[in-house]
Amino acid sequence: MSKELSSVLELLKNKKLVQAEKECSQLIQNVKPNHDMHNIYAVILFQLKKYDDAIFEWEKAISLKPDYYFGYNNLGNAFLLKNDLDQALKNYNKAIKINPKYYEAIYNKANIFLKLKDFSNAMKYYNETLALNNKYISAYQGKALVYKKIEKFNEAITEWQNIINIDPKNDNAYVQKGDLLFDKQNLNDALTCYEKAYQINPEKPFLLGSIIHTKTKMCEWNGLDEIIQELKLKANKKNKVTPPYTALTLFDDPLIHFNISKAWADEHKQNQDFEFQKPFKKNKKIKIGYFSADFRTHAMGHLMVKMLEVHNREEFEIYGFYFGSTINDSDLLAKRIKSTFDKFYDITFKNDTEVVNLCKDLGIDVAIDFMCYTGNHNRFGIFAQRCAPIQINFLGYPGTSGSRNLDYIVLDDKLLCEENEKFFSEKLIILPDTYQPNEDKKKIDNVVLTKKDHNLPNSAFIFGCFNSHQKIMPNIFEAWMRILKKNNESVLWLINDNEISKKNLKIFADKKGINPERILFADHLPFDQHLSRLKLVDLVLDTFPYNAHTTCSDALRVGIPVLTLKGKSFASRVATSLLTSMNLSELITDKLQDYEEMAFKISKDLDMFEKLKDKISENKIKSNVFKPDIYTKKIEESYKKVYQNYINGLEPKNFKL
Repeated sequence: MSKELSSVLELLKNKKLVQAEKECSQLIQNVKPNHDMHNIYAVILFQLKKYDDAIFEWEKAISLKPDYYFGYNNLGNAFLLKNDLDQALKNYNKAIKINPKYYEAIYNKANIFLKLKDFSNAMKYYNETLALNNKYISAYQGKALVYKKIEKFNEAITEWQNIINIDPKNDNAYVQKGDLLFDKQNLNDALTCYEKAYQINPEKPFLLGSIIHTKTKMCEWNGLDEIIQELKLKANKKNKVTPPYTALTLFDDPLIHFNISKAWADEHKQNQDFEFQKPFKKNKKIKIGYFSADFRTHAMGHLMVKMLEVHNREEFEIYGFYFGSTINDSDLLAKRIKSTFDKFYDITFKNDTEVVNLCKDLGIDVAIDFMCYTGNHNRFGIFAQRCAPIQINFLGYPGTSGSRNLDYIVLDDKLLCEENEKFFSEKLIILPDTYQPNEDKKKIDNVVLTKKDHNLPNSAFIFGCFNSHQKIMPNIFEAWMRILKKNNESVLWLINDNEISKKNLKIFADKKGINPERILFADHLPFDQHLSRLKLVDLVLDTFPYNAHTTCSDALRVGIPVLTLKGKSFASRVATSLLTSMNLSELITDKLQDYEEMAFKISKDLDMFEKLKDKISENKIKSNVFKPDIYTKKIEESYKKVYQNYINGLEPKNFKL
């Protein structure tokens, strides 16, 4: 190897690509190059993202050495980056024909079929790769991804374990295995995986949040305060410590929420190249694209369905983009939601770029992100790449995205306060009444239930909370225990979220001097039966800082009072929004002590309790909370305003309706 070429390789090794390109180009001009020299030059150009030039050099290398299978493989990689899958596959096949044991090319071939959603062939070639090299970690990763795509989660877990067996220090494998175990509700094993990954790499982005999220899901509070404080310190330094959703349950602090969301958005491909552009023409109808993994039997599905049904089709075309798990054929709500759209697309197996291109082809004017950072199925990358000129954060995630690629967020004035208004990256669409859409007539099971039917003591006052257990933080549960201690003739009725949290909550109650038998759990039921059962609750106790959302409106729908503690953040003011809109301000408290005192007072003052229930029944008719026709007209008005603002060539701004 010449001294000059050694110098080029050293520059390449140290990522000094511009200088390496210059020196290699001069070297090729001054000497008679061989295939290796053209290959090195192509590698430099490839890393500089000059794919066409790289292809030219690899073709030169192959012309000098026709059996240069390494060059064919690299050529395939270049065509893959250009999204020319046919040429990529052709070159991988040439490499394999020359060297049938060249497992890297077989692996790359498998990736092509994965990209084509041909999972059978993808799996075939991943297995062929491993037959040649059973320690090739990337092939196990490919298999795990295929299994996840086809919803064979146990098999996916096995593949990540195979990687761990080969490389016990592979922190990513532990995280991926942990995520799958979490989704399967195998929480103890998920936590073990996350903690093992943290031991290996404590600076791994967002891992600390996964640990905390799992512990809160389990109501495993031992040592939780210390971990939360560590997360808070890192979040204040704008470190990448947790997915944003987890922070909503931990902090009533809009600044922390903003910092955490921004760190996530910055990590996940914000489109820095997007420039605001005035459209060429105004469409006759505004094309609205709704994006969600919850177009099915889900709390979000119940909230949105009526709004979608009553959309004004003379002014709007509405498109549904679904990317969740496979929907059961018996899911009637899913069928109902799907029927509301003018066009419906399942984009589960499309990558973000494919979806963005589809939206551009359809001419989507306004894209509504119904998920943002909620759940494991969010598709933030679609919005980061700009699928529409106007993009709105709406309903699914009660907080800011921290991203400049979501232009607006839908709120109401009850959700805003001095402490949080400046911590939204989006411009504000401020609706009257409440930001939350609701159906006017939800089906409720007509069967008349008694407390005995659900093993509830007949004479006891029933405090209830059917929120997910991850929303139950130690301070609010301690408050509930003090309420129970003050009123000995009461019980606390919770949803049966998972067996671990159920056990831990009973243990905690016992430590606080409350008989664990007074903590009761309700199994999940079909939605109409759940609403009927909900009538057995006397008073719903709201969680804090992450309030009840759908569970709050459901309680009010069936006439049950909801007592809330109002905070500073969006997530801690949702119940306040709903209660204020129904003129029930007496159920809104500002301090934990007031919350406890009011809960006790309602449970002991029968006259007050009955007046509250009567007031709910009366105000449910008077208020606009359960009037989707009125709500939809307001949200449509907001769509028209932001669209006209865009047509006028103006930057997004706040709109109050």
